[in-house]
Amino acid sequence: MTEISRERWAVIARHLDAALDLPAGERAAWLASIAAQDEALAADLRRMLDEHEALERERFLEDELTAIRPDGPSPLAGTVLGAYTLFSEIGRGGMGTVWLARRTDGRFEGTAAIKLLNIALVGRAGEERFTREGNILASLTHPNIAHLVDAGVSATGQPYLVLEHVDGERIDRYCDARALDVEARLRLVLDVLDAVAHAHANLIVHRDIKPSNVLVRTDGRVKLLDFGIAKLLQPEAEPAPTVLTGEGATALTPEYAAPEQVTGGAITTATDVYALGVLIYVLLAGQHPAGEGLRSAADLVRSIVDRDPPPPSDVVTSPNTSVEVRAAAAVNRATTPDRLRLTLRGDLDTIVAKALKKDPAERYASVTALADDLRRYLRHEPISARPDTLRYRASRFVRRNRTAVALASIALLATIAGAVGTLVYAHSARAQRDFALRQLARADAINDLNTFVLMDAAPAGSTFTVNELLARARHIVERQHGEDEATRVNTLIAIGRQYWAQDEDAEAIEVLTEAHRLAQTLDDASMRARAQCALASALARTDAIRRAEPMVQAGLAVLPTTPEYLADRIFCLKCGTEIAQNRGAGDEAVARAEQALDLLRSAPFSSDIMELRLRMDVAESYRVAGNFPKAAAAFERAAGLLKALGRDDTQTAGTLFNNWALTLDLMGRPRDAEPIYRRGIEVSKADATERAVSPMLLLNYARVLENLGRPNEASDYAVRAYRKAAASHDEVIVTQALLMRNTIDRVRGDLAQSTADLDEVEPILRKKFPTDHPAIFAIVSGRALLAAARGDERGAMQLADQAVASLERTSPGSQRLALSLRLRADIELQFGRLDAAEADARKALDLLERATPPGLLTARVGKTALTLGRALAGQHRSAEARRALTLALTHLRDADGPDHPDVRQAASLLSSLQ
Repeated sequence: MTEISRERWAVIARHLDAALDLPAGERAAWLASIAAQDEALAADLRRMLDEHEALERERFLEDELTAIRPDGPSPLAGTVLGAYTLFSEIGRGGMGTVWLARRTDGRFEGTAAIKLLNIALVGRAGEERFTREGNILASLTHPNIAHLVDAGVSATGQPYLVLEHVDGERIDRYCDARALDVEARLRLVLDVLDAVAHAHANLIVHRDIKPSNVLVRTDGRVKLLDFGIAKLLQPEAEPAPTVLTGEGATALTPEYAAPEQVTGGAITTATDVYALGVLIYVLLAGQHPAGEGLRSAADLVRSIVDRDPPPPSDVVTSPNTSVEVRAAAAVNRATTPDRLRLTLRGDLDTIVAKALKKDPAERYASVTALADDLRRYLRHEPISARPDTLRYRASRFVRRNRTAVALASIALLATIAGAVGTLVYAHSARAQRDFALRQLARADAINDLNTFVLMDAAPAGSTFTVNELLARARHIVERQHGEDEATRVNTLIAIGRQYWAQDEDAEAIEVLTEAHRLAQTLDDASMRARAQCALASALARTDAIRRAEPMVQAGLAVLPTTPEYLADRIFCLKCGTEIAQNRGAGDEAVARAEQALDLLRSAPFSSDIMELRLRMDVAESYRVAGNFPKAAAAFERAAGLLKALGRDDTQTAGTLFNNWALTLDLMGRPRDAEPIYRRGIEVSKADATERAVSPMLLLNYARVLENLGRPNEASDYAVRAYRKAAASHDEVIVTQALLMRNTIDRVRGDLAQSTADLDEVEPILRKKFPTDHPAIFAIVSGRALLAAARGDERGAMQLADQAVASLERTSPGSQRLALSLRLRADIELQFGRLDAAEADARKALDLLERATPPGLLTARVGKTALTLGRALAGQHRSAEARRALTLALTHLRDADGPDHPDVRQAASLLSSLQ
């Protein structure tokens, strides 16, 4: 090959990496498009590609990176590089490959990502650029940047970098999978901006910011990757490309390239600002600024250079955007298309538009300036990118200071109105002062009571349970008869709500009834409303639930709409949420919880604890409504706030972890639920025993262990849950534990004990519930599976038919019916009824797929597809069976884990059909 100068190589190298990424059959057309604009460049590239192809024909690369094939392990697996051993390839590009590696020098355990330079580039400018990436990473130390661990050269002469291995998802998929709302997405973006700002402070431009280079770990930590084409901000100009003809025509990603990268302009920090603008656009709107679908290279270039993108708020409801994309964008952001449009309209549209300006000089002057505007948006403050008009600044001030503005408006009107108005304002100010003093007095009274109960009333060295402390508090309050009865009512409400939180419903109702009686004698709307709403919430967990809803509505009606009663309205909405949840009115519960959260955000005060409780209410309301993806995302956000407040080892944490894990289990994600349940049990332990752990939490953990194919562990937890529930005479959990033990004992092959479990629980349930209740369905299904296990075909089919018929009558289209159909299909398979099994499995799968959000992988779908695949395989319909089994594996591996028995069964059957 003829010698090429360093300057000439700087131009060629950008195109060569892209060419090596293209399939060989596409390179000729790519070269022709280059030649149309720069024949000399095309000729140089053609010579280099010819040389590369000759080396490939000589099998030059087969012993190295390109030898990896789908049908067998790569020869590089097991290679030792320094202290690390290569394990599996996790990435590939024109510069080389990235491997997952384990530390094997015996000093300590750990994993890393090792980036190997493509051997075809060794000794060329690619090696220089590879070395530069290592130098750049070595200079960057930031918690949101994947750091450099080590570097070296392999025995074959290949340079390599040892990098921090980030076990996470790309940021767009992470956000969508958890249905993160706009605010949560922006907080992740702020971490990305901090990382890029750190790079810029070290005179480094990333130049390839895109979702796949921004990963989010399972703990929510953002990591910025791949500084492979980063540019040092140095005085000398770097030759730039003149064309962008397809993906990778320069060593960058075209969809996230700035106009100056396409046209050959100067690369500055503004280049990264543009890419960040595209990233924010995608995270907010759910699609690229250039629009939906695949675009030709020429159209993409025109879009980048010439066309201003539509505002994100227009895109999410535009008729030019497909209905599916609009719906998915809203669902993935835990909202509706119209609400998403309203959220994005205004400041966020303006921020994105400024970041995406074609002229670098018109963009944000720095990444820090972009971050500052996003933080201002989250604080409801004026952003710098918006015209600084009086009307705009006033609107932002009002949003941040609603109460203060309301009072200031009264003052302004009073000034205009003259002396009479002045007297009105003075009276209002006194009322506000008196109201604040009353609230302070009540808070002090509760603080004094807490101090006495927790410290003074307990002799040194004595220990008390929570309920014992509450009893002492109640005893004290009942003997206090001061001048301020409102303070006494407020204290009784606090004690009653604590009883309610401990599930001591009888005590809660007794205390709250007294608070309600006293409150009705007071001329205090705040106390009357609070007492009424608190009592209503307690009644909602009893047979008097019909009284609860009218009471909470009456409590809300008592409250004036003035700002000083905002906290009371939030409290009553929270109680109303609890009532709606107990009534099973999930949508109503969601609406009330979100309204309470909105009021808190707009309040002139802030309360992190109240926000945490309201976020938990929102999450639980979504769960009650059956919207499990939104519930799981809301629980995850609440858990993040819980940790930030340092309360992740409290009783509240135990409740949150249980409900979050239960939601994931109901979604059909037992693999995700298991560690959260386990965390909930650990948090709930008051000491080395499980004395303080709820039997329901133990039972839920048993259920998820059984779902994961771990019946022996599941049996242990189910027995512990049963014993705790029986000791406390909790009949509800006793019956659920017996049903759970029935399933586990049957799976373990102990049919006698499984039958005894059902014999014990059936009389209780049949006495308490009608024949079409889900609990009776569980009994019938359990009997059917036991009959099948004994080989009683007739008995099993009769009971399975009974369960299906009952659910088709009472719950058509439900997931419970799908479960019953799959159960019957499994029994039919056992007895060779292949046609019937196929029909039932298809109906069940159709019901589940219609009920499962797009992209969500669940064990229910996986198990049902496995049943269908088995039925088809038994009929020797191999092609259809393979499709069903592939679907089963896709869902089961993700939801249950690769070692689950169902995964092994599906994989084995699929292999036999190849």
